[in-house]
Amino acid sequence: MPKPRRSKLEIVADILAVLERGCKKPTHIATEANLAYDRMAKILEALKARGLVMEKSAELCITHDGLKFLEEYKKWRRLLDALGI
Repeated sequence: MPKPRRSKLEIVADILAVLERGCKKPTHIATEANLAYDRMAKILEALKARGLVMEKSAELCITHDGLKFLEEYKKWRRLLDALGI
């Protein structure tokens, strides 16, 4: 049975989780988050515009706000999992 498609929120969380482990070049982010490069690039632009990701020496890094967002997402996900949703 195929794996269900990820929502945009899940994709954002996956990208931020990759960056939580350290700054990466865009191609590495796409590979680790299992995304097509062009789709990932659009999402990264939105994340940069919202201050969740920043560019530093040709690499992308998660910001303090990005870390806070990711932590809140993880709490929310654990609650939904505990409720069986």
